[in-house]
Amino acid sequence: MKCISRLFQPLITIPKNAKIKNSEITCKSQKLLLELGLIKPTGSGLFSLLPLAKRAADKLEAVLCRHIEAVGGQRLSLPTLTASSLWEKTGRLNDVGPELITLEDRHEHKYLLAPTHEETIADLLADTALSYKQLPLLLYQISNKYRDELRPKHGLLRAREFLMLDAYGIHGSIECATQTYQRVTDAYSNAFKELQLPVLRVEAPTGDMGGSFSHEWQLCASAGEDVTSVCPSCSHAKLRDEDGDICETCNREMQAFNSIEVGHTFVLGTKYSAPLGAKLVPPSGAACAVVMTCFGIGVTRLLAASLEALSTDTSLRWPTTIAPYSVIIIGPKEGSNEWPHGWERVTDVYEELSKSAAFRDDVIVDDRHHLTIGKRLMMADRVGYPLIVVCGKSASTGKYEVYRNGNSQLMTLEELTEGEKRITNKI
Repeated sequence: MKCISRLFQPLITIPKNAKIKNSEITCKSQKLLLELGLIKPTGSGLFSLLPLAKRAADKLEAVLCRHIEAVGGQRLSLPTLTASSLWEKTGRLNDVGPELITLEDRHEHKYLLAPTHEETIADLLADTALSYKQLPLLLYQISNKYRDELRPKHGLLRAREFLMLDAYGIHGSIECATQTYQRVTDAYSNAFKELQLPVLRVEAPTGDMGGSFSHEWQLCASAGEDVTSVCPSCSHAKLRDEDGDICETCNREMQAFNSIEVGHTFVLGTKYSAPLGAKLVPPSGAACAVVMTCFGIGVTRLLAASLEALSTDTSLRWPTTIAPYSVIIIGPKEGSNEWPHGWERVTDVYEELSKSAAFRDDVIVDDRHHLTIGKRLMMADRVGYPLIVVCGKSASTGKYEVYRNGNSQLMTLEELTEGEKRITNKI
């Protein structure tokens, strides 16, 4: 049985009416994740993900992997250390410069901690005899990336070390690249839809990455440092620019929102493949540089951004799919009238829910019986468990109080095992 008493969750206790003067805490996701024991800072822009946050990040990874692999993605793992010489060949070593974290080994060979892996992929392909019959290829990984942020802020939203999914498409022509680009951006849309997040795709400059065109994926939230304009009539979205906020599609005035960039996609062309010798063997003629696309999603940034968009000032609210646990069970207080049979009922509910298809391996029990039900209920709501099942007075009649976002409903154990979607419809 998974129990709160054995969970590593170092809460920060703030005295009542205390005035918090920590200027480094600048947004609600950062504040709540710190206070509730889900992350711990280890340095400027560096954070440990503690068990509940790591569990949520793992769930988010699984969602993203499923959608990328649905369009042909193959997962691999690339080294964090990248030879600086590769970035010299593509010209990015000087272009990106100050944001790179660089180092030397004992042999005075120069490396950098990769913030992205276009050069590494192109170098990998250069050592491979690629046939046109193998293309298109879509290779992806999820790994820690590094960026020497000048001013790290907003917790996981702008950190110096972060978890990112980066995918790379390899193609024989720009037409093939464009088709892959559309398939993968459709997969992005499907993933965000599953997460129930209104992420907007907007045209964006290619910047240091280069290429022919790109899109940013923006989630509206008050802590965002970007501004996205959205048309209330046709839903067309764009980054706010000097051209004003009139929608070119329907000529209506657009509404501006602060937003957080959670992903970026590019058609790169031969910017990386040509200088690094990543070539394709065509059916006839000389070998030519492959055409590349790339697709990035900041996993830890998306996790924090979703909390910025959904949470209240005092309580976390997760996309249901990635909540650390779907259900928390709260039993009666020790010594209360309900206590003699309380633990037995908690155990029954836990076992039934844990073996159900809806909640398998996704249930935890708050076994701190010295605390009142009300105290534990408040704490569970702050952490943002989607469903809170209370085994209180009504448990003796075979019914349990089920809470979701402050609303409650009495339900039988049979109703509970129907799953979160059906329960939500009843509350």
